[in-house]
Amino acid sequence: MALASPPTTSAAALDPTRPIGQLQWQPAPAARHRRVAHGSSVTWAPATGTVQPGTLAVRTLGNIGQPVVLLHGLAASGQFWGAEYDHLADHARLIVPDLLGFGRSPRPASGYGPNDHADAVAATLHAIGIHDEPAVIVGHSVGALVALRLAARHPTLVSSVVGFGPPIYRDYSDARRRLNHLGPLCRLFGLDTRWAELACHVLCQRHRRAAGRLASLLRPDLPPQLTRDAVEHSWESFSETLTRVVLTAEATDWLAEIDVPVRVISGNNDPVTDIDYLEELSRHNPRLHLDIWPDAAHDLPIVNPARCRTEIEAVLTVDHAAAGTRR
Repeated sequence: MALASPPTTSAAALDPTRPIGQLQWQPAPAARHRRVAHGSSVTWAPATGTVQPGTLAVRTLGNIGQPVVLLHGLAASGQFWGAEYDHLADHARLIVPDLLGFGRSPRPASGYGPNDHADAVAATLHAIGIHDEPAVIVGHSVGALVALRLAARHPTLVSSVVGFGPPIYRDYSDARRRLNHLGPLCRLFGLDTRWAELACHVLCQRHRRAAGRLASLLRPDLPPQLTRDAVEHSWESFSETLTRVVLTAEATDWLAEIDVPVRVISGNNDPVTDIDYLEELSRHNPRLHLDIWPDAAHDLPIVNPARCRTEIEAVLTVDHAAAGTRR
């Protein structure tokens, strides 16, 4: 549901055997531009910041203002959020983790349910000193579901949620039907677990570099930097997250529990989201605001990063004004 990117621009840092440590990321000389299937142009460049290991590998940038947390989607990493989002750090404290089991975060043998992912993000925020000031939590695709679960399970950490293209469905049957319509690759890796597990063990774990090149061939519309991290996971992290966070999730119940504003943004050409169901939910939940962008598909944060960043900044402004009123 999303693809990701590598962490640095230096040759040493691109070495997959190199430990994370305290790395400084520097921007590429120029952004990468590719055409996507719907005719839109992807504009992306590596982000900057400092990477720290821990419960989750996390990149941070900026040290003033309200925290903003960016959560990537399935089969991706924090580098999905490229250099455009670094501008958020001009007025906010930017926090971009790799979700548990993905990118450069730890990959335990099991434990990738919604609570596991939410607790890992919460532990990471506490570890870097986010205790008293609630954050704006932004998620793309599966990351949006993790954001919702975080808001429901750790409400003191969250002031608002922004979700781009969240895969929220009525029930398990609707979720499977939606994934089945996404094409043969999604059916293979999302629904046919026998062949998917074999492919993941052979490619993603035994021949990761070759798998990264294959991912670039399968998604030529994206810069190769983004596709390489698509294989930086284990079968357990991929399959359990897909099953427990998407297929059998109770996102509708989470929305009902959340006591902060939730802004959901989806493209009208997004095959992942169920817009009809999102509209129904928004009619019955005054805290849920739904915005449908015309002529847009699923990869909004990399197809139109400037507009997505503007939406996040607007939420920050509202949060800041609300905090001032409370004082």
